[in-house]
Amino acid sequence: MSRVGNGEVGARRIFVAVVVLLVVASHAYAGGEPEVSVGDDGLKSVEADGLTFEWRIDGDEIEVTMSAPTTGWVSVGFNPERRMAGATYVIGYVDGDEVHVRHDYGNAPTSHSSVVDLGGTSQVSAAEGREADGRTEISFRLPLDPGDEFYAPIVPGSENTVIWAYGSDGAKSFTAYHAKRGSFAVEL
Repeated sequence: MSRVGNGEVGARRIFVAVVVLLVVASHAYAGGEPEVSVGDDGLKSVEADGLTFEWRIDGDEIEVTMSAPTTGWVSVGFNPERRMAGATYVIGYVDGDEVHVRHDYGNAPTSHSSVVDLGGTSQVSAAEGREADGRTEISFRLPLDPGDEFYAPIVPGSENTVIWAYGSDGAKSFTAYHAKRGSFAVEL
């Protein structure tokens, strides 16, 4: 029978702790499956690091409301292929009485551009927004699958990847860098 010295036991414990930490950290970065709440109005919601994402499937569209603790922009993206690439995005902010909402497409692993600038057609409808008590809230509707080349289809009843971000207070543009970001997988 071999004996294990205290040094080897300590090294094994450190190794196991590092592996566990890496697994937990990679799961947290990848998003994982969040807790989904369902309100009396039928809206489903998820909260993640200050962001609230609410949705309802209505026929061939998804109705979304997102809000975050910022006076800047808020954004959500659906079903990226690789990091940000291939995702359908809606980004919006409120400036005074005006609501600014743009439909973007992930054109590279770390960037997105306006669908209109890429030669497509914005699919966002019924856009509204408000800013109150240090939070920005944007609501909109999107088709589930318009068959557009600049669109990642949203598949109800299946797991979809949702990526989100929001800007710093006062970041009222479509190009300001995010203050927070994350992702989760959820059945829409």
